[in-house]
Amino acid sequence: MRSAKYSGPGPAAQVISLIDVDAPTPGPGEVLLQVGAVGLNPVDVKIRAAATDFGVIRYTDLPGWDVAGTVTAVGQGVEGWSVGDRAFALAAFPAAAHTLAEYAVVAASDIALVPRAWSTAQAGAAPLAALTAWQALEAADVRDGQRVLVLGGAGGVGHLAIQLAAARGATVVATASPAKHDLVRSWGAGEVIDYRDEQRLAEIARVDAVIVTVDDTLPPRGAVADGTAVITITGLSAAQRGQLQEWGAAPVERILVHADGPQLAEIAALADAGRVTPHLDATFPLNDLAAAHERVETGRATGKVVVVVDPEV
Repeated sequence: MRSAKYSGPGPAAQVISLIDVDAPTPGPGEVLLQVGAVGLNPVDVKIRAAATDFGVIRYTDLPGWDVAGTVTAVGQGVEGWSVGDRAFALAAFPAAAHTLAEYAVVAASDIALVPRAWSTAQAGAAPLAALTAWQALEAADVRDGQRVLVLGGAGGVGHLAIQLAAARGATVVATASPAKHDLVRSWGAGEVIDYRDEQRLAEIARVDAVIVTVDDTLPPRGAVADGTAVITITGLSAAQRGQLQEWGAAPVERILVHADGPQLAEIAALADAGRVTPHLDATFPLNDLAAAHERVETGRATGKVVVVVDPEV
């Protein structure tokens, strides 16, 4: 089968190649997927560029974590899955996985059925971003009737966090560039603010939770008061954490997403109810994987960038 490979650190066009390798065989507790689509995320391009572990996120020269495809074989002890099932997963994260290939082995505990209304490309786009949003909202204990501020509402995690927060009954305020405001509203944000408009940002009233998806960004002061949960998927400096705690934020927490098939199944149920839909910024064939990386690296993608491995799956 064809598989993506990284030759070492460096620019995408210089270090990404396609190679021929043997197709894997599922072991106990695993399934084999014929891969249809794989989502790319900022972590994919960062770990490729550095060719080293990022803390507990493991580097591998045979990359890929997101995946959607069709079950072609099941390993010993796997129940509830059959050949022909459409499945999607965040495979193994933060351990190394290998989904940017024509076939991929995935733990049965990591997969869920693809929502009926989603294309394979949408299913490939969703897992890491949707699970990150889900786990951030869980960490913030977002509930019906609360107000949630999503910083970076047009990004991969941000656009799904808006939809999932709205599905919980929260009122959502989001930041985005003006050209994307209508789209962000269509995802369920009641108010959208230009992330560069300091006056409007300063006018945001206290919210119950802030989901930070943008590097090196603190929420506006007025949005944070006693008991506001601030959950970030990016790093917080000691000074930033101290500032938030001084403002009364609690908890202040950075989360790292983990693979979770049952949570994906809950997200899929919301998708089947019409509450969650991944937005595709662009799709690229496997042969253009380097171009897909370059699109993610611009930082201007709206929603998700997806690699279509096999459009027939």
